[in-house]
Amino acid sequence: MLAVNTKGQKNNLKTMKTTLLSFCVILSSASMAQTFQWDTNDTITTNLALNTTEQYPMYQSAIGTDTVVLGIEIIYNDLPAAWDGMVCIYGQCLGSIPPVGVTATMAPIYGSNQGMVRLTVNPYNGTEQAKLQVYVYDVNFPNDGDTATFLLNETASLDLLDASNTEIAPNPVKNIVSISSDYVFQSVAIKSLSGDLVYASEMMGSKTSIDVSNLPSGVYVVRLSGDAGTVEKRLVKL
Repeated sequence: MLAVNTKGQKNNLKTMKTTLLSFCVILSSASMAQTFQWDTNDTITTNLALNTTEQYPMYQSAIGTDTVVLGIEIIYNDLPAAWDGMVCIYGQCLGSIPPVGVTATMAPIYGSNQGMVRLTVNPYNGTEQAKLQVYVYDVNFPNDGDTATFLLNETASLDLLDASNTEIAPNPVKNIVSISSDYVFQSVAIKSLSGDLVYASEMMGSKTSIDVSNLPSGVYVVRLSGDAGTVEKRLVKL
């Protein structure tokens, strides 16, 4: 009679199951590879101008040639109820600044199309510090995501002065911007809307000129500081 090695068959079957399981894990991991990227910083830190409506967009794009559908979820919102504004995403505006738990889906992105999360806000006379966080994710892979964070009035503790008597010109600007004010300042700084410091210098007076030709095109915040307080003005670099 032919002897049957049942123990060997069981071991071979166990090995095959282990190999198949490992292959499935690898395949699953590959399918969960990141499908989109952030084209801008995922955090914006800014001090809001009173009684002024401002827009703060963040952009995303698909990785590779596949079409990606992005979803959002509001995961943190402590903006005062008296503030006005809305959240818009690529393809639609939500009509308000939604409470925590609200979800929505963007229009599909592919090629040069960009996803977007944009906060539009007017604090009226509010100076409270506030934060909005929006989780952005691939709807097919909800764990493939990141959080857009808007930190508002982070400099609210500064003694902000009336900026109407401080002039920045030309604005928009390509090369040299001139600053003149009724106030005397000791320092001047320029920050991106994401909070990155791109220029800083002593000023020692009420007038100065700054060469901004090397700055990338975009919107910046010029902060002038002195004994009397601080003035912040928006600067558009062409």
